[in-house]
Amino acid sequence: MTVKLYDNDSHQKEFSAVVKSCEEQNGKYAVVLDKTAFFPEGGGQACDIGTLNGISVLDVQIKDGIIYHYTDEVIPVGQAVTGVIDWKRRFRNMQNHSGEHIVSGIVHSLYGYDNVGFHLGEKEVTLDFNGELTREQLLRVERIANEAVYKNARFTAVYPEKSELNNMTYRSKLELTENVRIVTVEGYDACACCAPHVSFASEIGIIKILDFFKMRGGVRVFLKCGTDALEDYNEKYDNVLSVSNLLSVKQNEIAEATDRLLLKMSEQRIQSAALKKRLIDSMARLFKAESNITAVFEDGLDMHELQLFSDRLFRLYGGIRGVFTGSENGYTFAICGEEKELNGFFAAFKQRLSIKGGGRNGMVQGTAEVSKDDILSVFNTYTK
Repeated sequence: MTVKLYDNDSHQKEFSAVVKSCEEQNGKYAVVLDKTAFFPEGGGQACDIGTLNGISVLDVQIKDGIIYHYTDEVIPVGQAVTGVIDWKRRFRNMQNHSGEHIVSGIVHSLYGYDNVGFHLGEKEVTLDFNGELTREQLLRVERIANEAVYKNARFTAVYPEKSELNNMTYRSKLELTENVRIVTVEGYDACACCAPHVSFASEIGIIKILDFFKMRGGVRVFLKCGTDALEDYNEKYDNVLSVSNLLSVKQNEIAEATDRLLLKMSEQRIQSAALKKRLIDSMARLFKAESNITAVFEDGLDMHELQLFSDRLFRLYGGIRGVFTGSENGYTFAICGEEKELNGFFAAFKQRLSIKGGGRNGMVQGTAEVSKDDILSVFNTYTK
């Protein structure tokens, strides 16, 4: 069994130990020490990383009470080593995990829901509760959680005797009977947990609930604490500042200004659509139908406009009327005609060229990865 130094001192950044074994596993070396401050992956939290005598520790896992430190280099058995924890990563994990305990404890206390899923990833923290929560309820939880930070609630971690454990009230996702470590946040929570935590809530800094959504009768909550929350705020501040500068309004007025802009854009789209419809109608009336089957090429039309143009040509002149937009790399098209005649033409069109599309009721549309000359060759030579 490896002695877990992080159990007694979560703030220990450096330690001395002796190598008990070093075995190659899948191209890496699994190093076992007599004691370690490296926290292995577990309880929804990623492992610590760092160095042993300057050699990078890439991963840390625990199996049957033995903690394995995975390195790229051999470290001889019996060698004394100095382990150094990547403190920035460790403290970030401690801030987020400790903040999660406070939030989960408050949710359980106020609403009776259990945390049934926790993941502390590289970029986000998620909490799954087995009951639904509203935004207003989560804002209340967030406010109380930050009050715990202001009050500097104390964190303690102990291994109670079995008799003592049986008389304790605490949260746990699993039925545990021995070697149960209870992490207590004074006045807010008690939970079975194997991970390192802060000593006092003030180390967490801000606790911020970012988002949530309903899931399988419960709710998934997205959370960030401490440094992560600050970085998230700064990133969003930069975005808000950019938008406020673009809109020439104060930062707290961007939502209202965006609504006004969207309304104006909607009105302009309606006006633009009306003008395009009038333009297409004029273009159709000026068109000279020199044959019963024609292909018209116009730049900058979307599918709705292609359909509108081809339909207008058909209604004015009959026959089969195709409208294409694009380049020699490919075209988008709409073709109108009497349904029976159009179906025959389109079958021949698809047979001769690389065409994707279809339709019904006298209109087909799609894409053609061919040249303009190829398209015209079909239109100009088609016979029933």
